[in-house]
Amino acid sequence: MTVSPRRARRVAASVAALTLCGTLFAGPSAAAPGDRTTGASIATLEIELARVAAQAEVVTRQASVANEEYLRSEEQLAAAEAAAQEARDRAAAAARELEAARSALGQVALAYYRDGSTGLAQISPYVSARSFDEAMTRSTTLNRLGARADTEVQSFKAVEQVAATLQRRADQAVEVREQATAAVAQARDEAEASVSVVQTEVSLATERRDQLITELAAQRDTTVEEERARQDRLDAERRNREDTVARAAAFRAEAAPTPASPAPAPAPAPAPAPAPAAPAPSRAETTPAAPTSSAPTPAPVPAPAPAPAPAPTPAPKPVPAPAPAPAHVPPVKTGAAQAAIAWARDQIGKPYALGATGPDAFDCSGLTMRAFQHAGISLSRTSRSQYTNGTQIPLSQVQAGDLVFWSSNGTASGIYHVAIYSGGGMRVHAPNPSAPVQEVPMYYANIMPSAVRL
Repeated sequence: MTVSPRRARRVAASVAALTLCGTLFAGPSAAAPGDRTTGASIATLEIELARVAAQAEVVTRQASVANEEYLRSEEQLAAAEAAAQEARDRAAAAARELEAARSALGQVALAYYRDGSTGLAQISPYVSARSFDEAMTRSTTLNRLGARADTEVQSFKAVEQVAATLQRRADQAVEVREQATAAVAQARDEAEASVSVVQTEVSLATERRDQLITELAAQRDTTVEEERARQDRLDAERRNREDTVARAAAFRAEAAPTPASPAPAPAPAPAPAPAPAAPAPSRAETTPAAPTSSAPTPAPVPAPAPAPAPAPTPAPKPVPAPAPAPAHVPPVKTGAAQAAIAWARDQIGKPYALGATGPDAFDCSGLTMRAFQHAGISLSRTSRSQYTNGTQIPLSQVQAGDLVFWSSNGTASGIYHVAIYSGGGMRVHAPNPSAPVQEVPMYYANIMPSAVRL
């Protein structure tokens, strides 16, 4: 069948119209899944970014804890070495005293032998004496020699026992020192491994973050620079939220009142006194009956009513415990504090290194120790021990030059980091293996509720 040109044009127009309508109606329904997929991808990427940032913070804190344990083991080793040296010195002195006692005892034994004070020779003074007086003189001499021998023997035994005891203690101290040496080596290995983990994890986290930001930029149709700035802002906002909560918690812990002592239990009411028993009737005397009428029997006397029970003593009202007197907060030594801050600021940019105390690298307590050393104040080596070096003050009263601390369990036993509060909400510190010495805003997550003023 032949199709006319006019009919062919009408069919073509109809097909084109149907195609256009199909495209218009199908467009929105086909695009919606893509939009939803893009939105889900963005949310997933942002969650992954937050996880990466949190994981980096965790491993960094773990490295700080490992470094603190290493420094603590070094302190224990130093104490063990000092104790071992002291024990060795005392044992050596006791050994010298023992030799002197042995020599004295030998002299007595030799004199005893020369004077023939054994066996039958004990009667020789009397046999060989030319007179009674000479015999008595020799006898007295031998008696004195025997008393001296007894004294020297007792002295020798005592010194020998002391020397043996001190030698055992010296041997034990050496064992403790050897154990401490092994503990230091193990702690250092663990700390170095933690540092390596931190550096690896932070590097991987940085690479992953860059990758995620690039993907987000593609999903959002923005530039990588814009997306990185946006994520930096989101990370800062997250940390600020966490910091606000942590700061409030730290101040609550600082201001927590001491619980009042419980009120004393009320005294038990006394039991009512028992009613007096009625008197027993007396036995009537046997008398002959009167020949006329008998006397009437008297009515029994009623028992007295029991005394009313006393009213119970009211329980005393609990007296609230008096508020504790505010602790004395010493003033800041302004000159020393500013000198320490200035010296610490001069170290900004120097790297963090495990167990380092300068001059080219520092760990956190190494920086604070050297800073205050230059200000004329001596500090101990570790963060935990520095917490006991000065006067603990409420965190809300912190001033420039005070030390602030962070703990993994909220107590002194978990302290793993220390910084110098430099004023205006800032701190100078050597943070971790992934960052150099820097002055940054205070961070309150895991902070101790007390600072230390030197």
